Amino acid sequence: MDPIQVLGLKDLRSEGQVKDENTAGQLLVKNTHAEERYVRGMSKTAKKHYINRKDCPVKNHFLGLPKWSREDAVKAFDTYLWSQHQKDAIEKPLKDWFNARVKELMAGHNLDLIDDIDCVKGNDDSHGFTLKNYIEYLAKEIY
Repeated sequence: MDPIQVLGLKDLRSEGQVKDENTAGQLLVKNTHAEERYVRGMSKTAKKHYINRKDCPVKNHFLGLPKWSREDAVKAFDTYLWSQHQKDAIEKPLKDWFNARVKELMAGHNLDLIDDIDCVKGNDDSHGFTLKNYIEYLAKEIY
């Protein structure tokens, strides 16, 4: 189980036997018995963040453009975010949102990045994967 999961409105956080290290360097262990153990203090409940709501600073503003598929909008967001990072031009509301997520992750919280679609089937379905990768990148840079 990854501490950051990208979900749709009907998706559930995946559970199961896990012994894995994510890119932020946190080791997660879950027993098949009733007890759970998270190394480095990972929480049992996840903080939910709805990433495509109109008031969310990391909303994919490429969605809904004429003649753009969802896949095109997700790719455009990915290109936009990483190019803004390269230029050190990420706007303050986005920076603040990302810094808050990194702090939550480093404090041991799981994060659910929830998109406004029913189910996320792959990387092309949601810009949440770009957000996840960027949060993990920032967490790795800090620690």
